[in-house]
Amino acid sequence: MRLRDRNYIAYLGALTLLFSYAEMFLPRTVPFFRLGLGNTVVLLAFGLDFPAFLVLLLIKAVASSLMAGTLFSPFFILSLAQSVASGVVMYGLFYGTRRIQKFISLYGISMVGAVASSLVQILLASLYLGAGSYALLGPMMLFSLFASILTAFLALHLHIPNQAPVILESGEKRKSHSPYKVWGIVAAICVMAVFTLMQSNLMVLGICLGISLVFQKISGRRILLMPHITLWIFVLIANILSPSGRVVYSLGQFNITEGALLTGLNQALKLSAVSALSQCAASLRPAGDSIIALSLKYFRGLSDVLRKSPGNIFKKIRLALAATQIEE
Repeated sequence: MRLRDRNYIAYLGALTLLFSYAEMFLPRTVPFFRLGLGNTVVLLAFGLDFPAFLVLLLIKAVASSLMAGTLFSPFFILSLAQSVASGVVMYGLFYGTRRIQKFISLYGISMVGAVASSLVQILLASLYLGAGSYALLGPMMLFSLFASILTAFLALHLHIPNQAPVILESGEKRKSHSPYKVWGIVAAICVMAVFTLMQSNLMVLGICLGISLVFQKISGRRILLMPHITLWIFVLIANILSPSGRVVYSLGQFNITEGALLTGLNQALKLSAVSALSQCAASLRPAGDSIIALSLKYFRGLSDVLRKSPGNIFKKIRLALAATQIEE
C-alpha cells in the first residue's frame, strides 16, 4: 500500500472515531442504543477499492474498540462482525446497483446496512445468551433504521477532503508505550480474561469482577456504572425470555425461572469482568508507525480541533473536516 493511500485510510479511520466522539455531545434519547455516526464515513468511502475499504472497516472496529475499552471483550467480536458485514453489504449494493441508482438511494443502502448489522449482532449474541436474544431484534432494528437515515443524511450534506491533513509536532510529546509493555499488558489481560470466562461459581466470578475493576482504576480509567447496568439488563432480559428450571415468579403466562436467573447472573458477571479488563487496554498508546497508531494520531488532533471550535456540534464537525493541519 502506498504511503499516501495508507495515510488517507488511517485518516478516514480517525474520522469514524471523530464522528463517534461527536455523538457524545448529543443528548442520549434512547439509553441502551448508540446512533453509530461513525458509519457516515463508511458511506462516504465507497470510492475506495475493495481491499482499502475492507482495511477501513477493520480500523474502524479495532480503533473504536481500543478507545472504548472493549478490545478484549466479546463486544469487540460483535463490533468487528457487524462492521465488516454491514460495510461489505453496503459496498456490494452500491456497486451492484450502479445501473439502477435512481431506484436505490444512499438512504436505502444505509438502511440495508443497518438491517445486516442488527441481524449479525443478534445472531452472535444468541450464541452466548440464548434464543431469548431474538426478542430484542425488533427494537434494535427499528432504532438502527432511524440511525441509518440520520447517517445517510449526514453523508449527503458533509464533505470529506481528498487528502489527509498534515500532522504537526507539538511542543508537548504525547506519551506512548513500548511494544514490550503493550504486549505484556495484552498478555496479562488475556490470561485474566480466559481465567474469568472458565469460571462457573458466582462467588469466584464476583471476586474476578472486583479484581478487574481494581485493575481498571489503577490503569487510570474511570469506572462508569451505567454501561454495566445496561449490560446486566440486556443479559438478564435475554435469559429470562428463555425460561428454565423452577419458577420463582409468575406474571400471567410469563414465568421467571431460577435457571434463567442463575445463567443470566453468570453471563453478566463474566461480561462485566472482561469489559473492565478491556478498559485497561484503552489507556495504551501504541508506538511506531502502524496504521492503527497513525489513525489514533489523526483522531487526537482532530478531536482537539472539534473541542476548540465554536458553534454547535455540526459546525464543529465541519471545521474539523476542513482542517488542513493538526497537532499531534
